[in-house]
Amino acid sequence: MIRCRFLIAACIGTFFYVVISFVGGRDGLWATRQMTEQKMLLSANANEIQNTNTKLTMEKKALEKDLEVVGAYAKGLGYIYEGEKLMKISGLKPHENQIYDAGTVLKHVDAEFIPEKTCKGVGLVIGLFVYFLLLLIDFSRGKISFNFRRSATDRAPIYDLQ
Repeated sequence: MIRCRFLIAACIGTFFYVVISFVGGRDGLWATRQMTEQKMLLSANANEIQNTNTKLTMEKKALEKDLEVVGAYAKGLGYIYEGEKLMKISGLKPHENQIYDAGTVLKHVDAEFIPEKTCKGVGLVIGLFVYFLLLLIDFSRGKISFNFRRSATDRAPIYDLQ
């Protein structure tokens, strides 16, 4: 019965260790979910920066090749061609150039997880708790008895002589 009690406690302790490691360990579900969320954020940020880069590349090519685009930018800054008349209307906001966001700095953050020593410790504590619980159950049913006191009659044989 001692072996069975020990094996049951060891199996239950190991089961708890495996469950805690699977859910909260270094490669567990919790850490995987955190890394997936971080991957999505980094991917979205990279796409935004790529879109901004594409727009700026197109504007650069337009400024290099098309004089009308250069003229439109110049008019936006208040410059005019010779002989051209400029009329300013009060109450209207001047045309502002679009300012591009260069993106935000996102850095890799390590995922939080339950350390391996903690997982093993919890499994060991639960295994010991189950072992002592089974020990107490066997003791209450009378399968185990602890006789620390011995009576005088148990030590020396007594013979009834007549």
